[in-house]
Amino acid sequence: MKVTSILTTLTVLALSTLSVSAYTEVKCSSDPIFAANSCSATDQCFIDRSRWEGSNLWELKDEWVNSSTSDKLLFKEEQEMPKMINLAPSLVTWKQNPSSNGFWEYTPELNKLLDPEEEGYILPKGKKVTWLKSKKGYTYTLVKNKAEEGKNIGLLKYNITTHNILDDGTIDSNGNDHKECVLFKSGKAIQQEAVVPGTKSTPTTPAKKLPKTGPEDYVLLMLLAMIIGFGVMKMRKEV
Repeated sequence: MKVTSILTTLTVLALSTLSVSAYTEVKCSSDPIFAANSCSATDQCFIDRSRWEGSNLWELKDEWVNSSTSDKLLFKEEQEMPKMINLAPSLVTWKQNPSSNGFWEYTPELNKLLDPEEEGYILPKGKKVTWLKSKKGYTYTLVKNKAEEGKNIGLLKYNITTHNILDDGTIDSNGNDHKECVLFKSGKAIQQEAVVPGTKSTPTTPAKKLPKTGPEDYVLLMLLAMIIGFGVMKMRKEV
């Protein structure tokens, strides 16, 4: 099984997109957080180090890869939808937009593999298919991130359960569980106003107010104009 996604971050200036290459595959023993969330050595683990406040994960997809020597059978009833686990609840908030309901859907490619007799989906050996994806317009959004750079902030866990089809055509009743765990780390430290040693911060100069132009000001201006006019007339008479 292979996980793919398009990761986006929208800023004031630009829209940047990252492909699955942003994920670095690592050993599941590389961080104890994997084992703490049931991601074992037989599973696949990845790290994404570039999540900051405002980041979006969208068009998430998962591939079912059959690299075994036998055909595989999948029952939808046994599947558990991927989940984002918040690893720093006091510092981080993840949100599913527009809703967590109906976030994931099975693909038309998977539906074509339906075997009516088995009431399941058969993937021949050596084949692969994109079997699950997030709905169009649905995203995971990192709406708050106050974690320091490098801190574990989220774990997106994919799971798939399949059954081997034996040589005689019988179905192995023991399901094979496979997980893919993507660890997200904070990619941006908490921003603070930088102060250069030996210098003082410059206070902000308040904006100057424009002069009032209300009715009372017009009355004063008219009175002033009348006084000036009367003075000019008096000076002319005296001259």
